[in-house]
Amino acid sequence: ILKILEHSKSEYVSVEALAKHFNISESTIRRELKRLSERHKVLRVHGGAKAINFSGTYTFERIDKEYMERENSEVELKKEVAKLAVSHLKSSSIVYMDASTTVASMISFIPKDKNIKFVTNSPTLAKKLTENKLPCYVTCGECKLTTNALIGPYALEFLDKFNFSTGFFGTNGIHSQAKFTTPDPEECAIKMKAISRCYDVFILATSSKLDNIASCTFADFVRPTLIIDKIDEKYHSIIKNVETVSK
Repeated sequence: ILKILEHSKSEYVSVEALAKHFNISESTIRRELKRLSERHKVLRVHGGAKAINFSGTYTFERIDKEYMERENSEVELKKEVAKLAVSHLKSSSIVYMDASTTVASMISFIPKDKNIKFVTNSPTLAKKLTENKLPCYVTCGECKLTTNALIGPYALEFLDKFNFSTGFFGTNGIHSQAKFTTPDPEECAIKMKAISRCYDVFILATSSKLDNIASCTFADFVRPTLIIDKIDEKYHSIIKNVETVSK
């Protein structure tokens, strides 16, 4: 089984395929996968198993790109993802938006009659929200210039005062083993803190983030809902909640 996974381009193999390959019952395969999983040799997922390693094709992203560079890339795709995300806003709620250019793309589509208050750790998003007549609070903290995000202990302390009905987050990478990742440990801490204060969590991304890995994991594949333009089949089996623009 481990050899088959090692040579699988998708790093995934189904119970059905393994049963046919070894000419044994699917229940026997499931027991074997359970044994391998308990020994941390494979990752059990719905219908099969995945390799526990960073094999296969992926891109490692160690450093954040400048905000303006990110803001000007994949503009139309981000708008489509943003429109879908806006459909999850509820009236009279308090919503967290992190310092993501995809999350920022939501602002021009947000209705002004829903009586929503916003909280963000991005001075840029705060400016866009107020320009669109949408009330917002801004965390305090040190401003990281590359991503235009407020970080550090003051920002973490500020977030502890809130309970968010919904939170929207960006991600630098989506990978089967590394999950949702970001390059900076301090930004990772802010994302994790904000997520812990949210009832519903949405992560917004374009498909260019698939098979990317950044230094720090801030969320798993169980709790958040991923909103994305399109997604590879291999991720459908391991990310619990996915919404795509292209149906």
